[in-house]
Amino acid sequence: MSTMEDKFSHLPDISTTQPDRLIKYRVSDDGFAAEVLLPGFSYTDFDRKIGGKLNLWSVAMVFQCIRYTVLEKGFGHFNRLKDANHSIFMAGTSYEFTDKGNALRTLNLWGLKQPMIARLRIIHAGTSSFTFEINLNLHKTGESLITSCMTFVYVDYRTRKSVSFPDWYNTVKPKQIFLQAPSRLVTPLVPQDAFKFEVFAAFSDMDFNGHVNQSVYVKWCTDAGTEAAIKGHYSGFSGNIGRYPISKFKVKYIGEGFVNDKFEICTWQDKVQPLRLHFVFIKDRVVNIVVELCFKSLEIDAKL
Repeated sequence: MSTMEDKFSHLPDISTTQPDRLIKYRVSDDGFAAEVLLPGFSYTDFDRKIGGKLNLWSVAMVFQCIRYTVLEKGFGHFNRLKDANHSIFMAGTSYEFTDKGNALRTLNLWGLKQPMIARLRIIHAGTSSFTFEINLNLHKTGESLITSCMTFVYVDYRTRKSVSFPDWYNTVKPKQIFLQAPSRLVTPLVPQDAFKFEVFAAFSDMDFNGHVNQSVYVKWCTDAGTEAAIKGHYSGFSGNIGRYPISKFKVKYIGEGFVNDKFEICTWQDKVQPLRLHFVFIKDRVVNIVVELCFKSLEIDAKL
């Protein structure tokens, strides 16, 4: 058994490989670890309305780019798991920001000057789901920016339900060092005074699995939260909530959304921890998505 560190320690720096590729990648021989070198954030990842900071939904799309760069190349054995009748659906995700990640701004980070290295590893695999961690760092300095933890469920396309991994997959798991399965968000009771915000799913919100893309829910949360803040529903927040330094963003996916579906987003501020905002997506009177968005401070330019 080997750790993430020694799966690539015998190889040259990834920046010296694949000279013909803008986005460089490599997957470990066992398929349970990977590295991706990104040239840098793009201009459209930042939002001048929030002081040139990263858009939260853009972060979700960057991490989607990272994982699918290597999933198709054998990370997690996805290239063998996916076929005409099977795929993986996201069941939960989290993004945790460092102070450096919160400090990123348009003028000094977009373009090719600040390449980023993403290191991926499968940290847990069960009977029908696996979880991997992605650490995104500045390549030149090694400074940590954002860490994401993602859980995917193996599903039957026809039933849209989870199924057990094939036997061959279970034979490779004992060779790995796994952590305990991450806990899922608890579905909270929606208070009567929660702020309500409605959205409709459009064709442009769909992904290749035929349902609302995970990043769209992130965008809808920031829209609903900003509307609630503008209307004075949160104490201490005003204007666009994307301006405030983020600590952690956690999502639990329970159901799917399709074209023309209407969602009612209920959001409120935690009474015990006022830097935590709750979001519950309801479709046809059933809870579909649960989100927690935690901030580090109510000071927009706080030194953390």
